[in-house]
Amino acid sequence: MVLKAKKTRREHELKSLALEEASKEETSRLNAEIPVSLHHKIKIRAVEEGKGSSITSIVIKALEAYLDTPVAKE
Repeated sequence: MVLKAKKTRREHELKSLALEEASKEETSRLNAEIPVSLHHKIKIRAVEEGKGSSITSIVIKALEAYLDTPVAKE
């Protein structure tokens, strides 16, 4: 019988985050003035979603959803 050290959940999460980071698309900085109330709501959502969720990830998801919506023609 061979004994192996059990990997902790933290080690697995760190490996997953490192792999995700390494395979990311090149990024560009975006600065925007938004209402304080909206910023507060985004921060709360990031905390509610837990680890791995950030303001950046929420904004990216929101922008992708917006851009996936067809443009309404008048």
